[in-house]
Amino acid sequence: MKKSDQIKNLFPTKFHPLLSSLSRVIHKLQEIRIRVLCPCIFIIGKKEYYPDFNGVLSEDIRQAYVFSEEDVDMIFNHICDYSPYAYESQLKQGFMTVAGGHRVGVGGQVVLENGRIAMMKKVAFLHIRVVHEVLGAGDEILPYLFEKKEFLNTLIISSPGAGKTTMLRDLTRSLSDGSTYADGKQICVIDERSELAGCYMGIPQNHIGIRTDVLDACPKADGMMMAIRSMGPEILVVDELGLKKDYEALDMASVCGIRLLASVHGNCLSQILAKENTYQEVMKRIFQRIILLRWRRDRDGEKKQIWQIYDIGQKLLAEKKGG
Repeated sequence: MKKSDQIKNLFPTKFHPLLSSLSRVIHKLQEIRIRVLCPCIFIIGKKEYYPDFNGVLSEDIRQAYVFSEEDVDMIFNHICDYSPYAYESQLKQGFMTVAGGHRVGVGGQVVLENGRIAMMKKVAFLHIRVVHEVLGAGDEILPYLFEKKEFLNTLIISSPGAGKTTMLRDLTRSLSDGSTYADGKQICVIDERSELAGCYMGIPQNHIGIRTDVLDACPKADGMMMAIRSMGPEILVVDELGLKKDYEALDMASVCGIRLLASVHGNCLSQILAKENTYQEVMKRIFQRIILLRWRRDRDGEKKQIWQIYDIGQKLLAEKKGG
């Protein structure tokens, strides 16, 4: 199914005229923002556009279609197949993964039980994030991640929106399928936020390789231990390290001889590897390659991805400066 049809199918038939421009802009469409009593917003190439009910896109927000409370409720129930309780476990995390691997963030009134999120009701905000795979995104980086055909433990450092998940996903695919640098490896992805594999009904919607297993919506630390015990991975893939127990699980996996590909939010090496960082010694002990991803604007004002690759001694091995 075409990506534009996947997004269109998230909406009841009533709203299909609103989406008449989808097939034309889908290759650059990043988000659709839906809020009660607020204008519809399409984010296309980092810029906001506002469709009227007939789907005509404008840069004038006054032309936008404004969603009513009934509209948002209708769209939300349609996305849930008119059975929100079937999606209760996902809604506790604030999002749903839908066919095609796209994600729908959900906001509204949160209900707590014993201090924990039990459910969400009176949904008033929907954030549709359109997944864009870039097959080959990691091709230029891949040669620097091997030594004598052995994959080197690799950490991706990236600020939000710099292409971290896209890069991680494509490197996973290449490592799993195999390349000129090494044969394919048995991989397990711990996909806590359902972003890498984009599983829908348990089946990955994204290209993550033929030798890749997924623990979907599973906490990273618990998932790594489960994978070590039951899945026999050669490489573990984890997105967005953060908690102390994440690093402890990484350390354990490393001791077991499992190779690691992981990511963490950051803007520079010193921010992650500084002495005051609690996990500095774990990072230095484990990772042999560090990829730093950022954005810069080219001469035409377009945002381009740039990267540097370092060894653990912070020696620059290669870089892409962008246009």
